[in-house]
Amino acid sequence: MRNVLNRLLIVVIGLVLLGGGGWLGVNALVARDEVSWQLPSWWRGPRAYDHLVDRAALDRMRDQGWWAPVVISGLAVLFLLFLFWLLAQGRSRGPASLLLRRSGGRLRRGALESAVTAEAETLPGVAGARARLTMKKRGQRRFRARMTVVLEPYAEPGPVLDGLVHGPLKDAGSSTGFGIPATTVRMRATGHRGRRVR
Repeated sequence: MRNVLNRLLIVVIGLVLLGGGGWLGVNALVARDEVSWQLPSWWRGPRAYDHLVDRAALDRMRDQGWWAPVVISGLAVLFLLFLFWLLAQGRSRGPASLLLRRSGGRLRRGALESAVTAEAETLPGVAGARARLTMKKRGQRRFRARMTVVLEPYAEPGPVLDGLVHGPLKDAGSSTGFGIPATTVRMRATGHRGRRVR
């Protein structure tokens, strides 16, 4: 539902911006007599004395050397942020529920992620954990996991990684019937920068 709302919001914002830009562009062309056609009678354009911005203030700003670079850079950053958001919404982690091979039932991916996270947090030396599971179909079904693990100051990464593989990851693979997922584990100690272990 959240993905649907996000994508719907993107579409609405895009349509509003596209419609507003088109409306302003058409009215500007007609006002400058740069087109040979006439607008239909129902078209509502701005009145002759309407101004979107104060022309005098805009001219003063344009006289400043920093005005154009700042405006262009700001618009470029906004465009890139919006594009990144749009691409992020298009990314899918697969179906919201997984078909269990053994029983034929379905298990919600969020429930399995919570179970893997809870089991990982019970391992010795683990202060906190977070699991994200994906199931994608590209020629063959691929079961993958990404885990972030916060280590206690005294913990060693090796035994913790071994405990993850033979504990929650093995349980997740056996419960779904897909085997141990290909996993990327990111470990970090409390108060230290992360170390990535694959």
